[in-house]
Amino acid sequence: MRKLYCGGKFHFDYLLNGYVENASRDYRAVLLGDVKHLLHPGAGLMIKEDMEYVGPFYFESDGMRDRDIVRTERKMVQDCTDAIFLLESADCPGSVCELTAASMLGKRVHIFYLRDESETESMLRTPCWYPILHSIFVNDNTRIYECKSLDHAVEKIVSTVRGW
Repeated sequence: MRKLYCGGKFHFDYLLNGYVENASRDYRAVLLGDVKHLLHPGAGLMIKEDMEYVGPFYFESDGMRDRDIVRTERKMVQDCTDAIFLLESADCPGSVCELTAASMLGKRVHIFYLRDESETESMLRTPCWYPILHSIFVNDNTRIYECKSLDHAVEKIVSTVRGW
């Protein structure tokens, strides 16, 4: 049984109008088949017959404090067998921390990143090149996937997971 953790930024805030609509476009909501599963966590969310989604969920709307969120998501990373990370910009410290933890634990790590031609420090052409390369160096189970846009990344993630 695969247990899947799906990291990356949330592009919505429950305090703003239209957050449910914005949340429904999140790649995790697409994988789960219904945005309510992302916004209202429940145990044992099966994506496929042999694959359980273990997190993360959007805890801010549940009133969890920052320490509780970190503890909970840390446990989810520890419990997963596979971890997906959508890295699209450099302002994702939580995702980078989770990626590092999953890599150090030897999880099967799948990094989907957006190519940015203005980034010249690495041949990967992404501001997240350092944590990506670190993951490759410390974990032979790391796979990377270059994506052209956020929509392309969502399509690629969903098709990859459905192909497992």
